[in-house]
Amino acid sequence: MSISMIASVSLAVWGVFLYNQTVNLRYEIADYEKAIQQAEVSNAELKNNLYQIIDSKNFEAFSGSSGLVLDKNPEFVKTQSLAANN
Repeated sequence: MSISMIASVSLAVWGVFLYNQTVNLRYEIADYEKAIQQAEVSNAELKNNLYQIIDSKNFEAFSGSSGLVLDKNPEFVKTQSLAANN
């Protein structure tokens, strides 16, 4: 066998290896894209649920059913800062 024959066979094997790696990488990328799309859909559903929970209309219904009363003149607790105000 000559060196050129060995080199051409080696190049052919190397080319097949690179092609297989490229195809595998493309499949992995497609899988990751699907996972990202599923995560985006799940995130949108969670946001929708959160917005429904914190909607003011739902809060009023919840407060009424829970016996909560709206305080017209609330008093808030104030804390003093530990740092000296200069």
